[in-house]
Amino acid sequence: MFIEPMSAKIQPLRSVEEAFHTYEKIEEGSSESVKAPTFLDVFSGIINNAVETNAQKSADIVQLMTGDTDNLEQIQANLTKAEVATELLVTVKNTVVDAYNEIIKMSV
Repeated sequence: MFIEPMSAKIQPLRSVEEAFHTYEKIEEGSSESVKAPTFLDVFSGIINNAVETNAQKSADIVQLMTGDTDNLEQIQANLTKAEVATELLVTVKNTVVDAYNEIIKMSV
């Protein structure tokens, strides 16, 4: 029996990584300027990632219940990705709400 390492099966959270590391390039004549992503871009990436991973989790659960798959390692990895993506989304949302409440409490 050959044991395949799990690290080859696990893929990083693509949407979140892209939101932090990609920059939109705008051509202006001969020079290029780089625009950093806004908070909306990052938050949209986190939301999209949570939606995508939860959709994949649902599809994997249906495949597992119908017996259409034998790849339990990939299903477990997808379940973990969905859990981490949802936790990240909730954590970022809670942090933003806390920051908003602190700003509201400030006296001008």
